[in-house]
Amino acid sequence: MSATLKVVNPVGESASKAVAPSSSPNTLNGKKVCEIWNGSFEGHVSFPIIREMLRERYPDITVIPYTEFPLFPVISLSAERKAAKLESVRKAILEKGCDVVITGNGG
Repeated sequence: MSATLKVVNPVGESASKAVAPSSSPNTLNGKKVCEIWNGSFEGHVSFPIIREMLRERYPDITVIPYTEFPLFPVISLSAERKAAKLESVRKAILEKGCDVVITGNGG
C-alpha cells in the first residue's frame, strides 16, 4: 500500500518560488537587524525573546522591531494589495538600512 502526500504552506502562500539567498554576514556585531512579521505564529511573543537573545550574543547589534514596519498579513490580500504591501515593506527595509532581516519566527 502506498500513499501520496501533498505538502502545503500553513500560511496559505505559494512556496514554490525559489529565491537565491544573499551572502550571510560573518557576524551580527555592528549590524542592523530588522524584524518583519505577517501576524502569524505568536510573533508578539517570540520576537522579543529572539531580540533579547541576539542582544546578549551580539552586544553591538541594533534591532529594529517588527512594530516599526508595515504588518504583512498575506492570507487575505489580493494580488494587487499583496504587491503594494510588499513594496511598502521593501521601502521600509531600505529606509531603515537593514543589514539583516528576520522574516520568520519558527511558529
